[in-house]
Amino acid sequence: MNNRILAFLFMLLVLLAMVSCSDDDDCEPDSAIDVASSELSETGSDSHLVYTDIVVNISAADLWTVLTDFDNMPNWSSSFQGLTGDIRDGGEVTVTYIFPDPTTGEPTESQFTRTLIYTEGERFGWSAPSVTFPGIVDNHIFRVEAISDCQSRFIQTDEFQGTNPIFSTEDLGNAALPSYNQFNAELKAEGEN
Repeated sequence: MNNRILAFLFMLLVLLAMVSCSDDDDCEPDSAIDVASSELSETGSDSHLVYTDIVVNISAADLWTVLTDFDNMPNWSSSFQGLTGDIRDGGEVTVTYIFPDPTTGEPTESQFTRTLIYTEGERFGWSAPSVTFPGIVDNHIFRVEAISDCQSRFIQTDEFQGTNPIFSTEDLGNAALPSYNQFNAELKAEGEN
C-alpha cells in the first residue's frame, strides 16, 4: 500500500510540475483592442491637440526598446529619424525629421535642438517654440503604456499653441496627423517583426 501511495504522490508531483511548466508564460494579445485611433481637438483659443495611439503586440518594455533605439530608427521610420545628444530628462538633444519640402514635395531632412522631457520606460518629448512656425509652441510627447505582458499602447500627442501669420494651430494639427499615424504604424510593424 505504501508503494501505491508513493507512486500516486510521485505521479501527482510530475503532473503538477508539467502544469506549472506549461505555456503560462505565453501571453495572448487581445485582438478586440488591436486598433489605432487619432483625432484633432481644439483645446483653447489658438490651441489644438493631435492625439494618436496604436496597440502593439509586444510588451511595453520591448516597445520602449524599439522606440528609443534612435540609431536604428532611420531604418524603419519614414519621418522621425531619432534623437542625438544628452538622452535624459532636461538633456539637450538634436531632433531629426524628414519632412516634404513645401514647394517641391521632396523629402528634406530637418533638425532642431530641444530640451528633452524624459521618463525612462514611459515617455519622452519636448515643449518649445517652433523654429519653422514662429509664434507656435510645439508640445510633442511619445508615450508607452502596458496593456498586458504581451500588448502595449503607443500614444503620440502634440499640442500646438499660439499664432502664426501663415498657419493656424488647426492647420498644423491637420498637417501632422497623417505623419504621426504613419509613424505609429511603422513602429508597430517594426516592434511586431
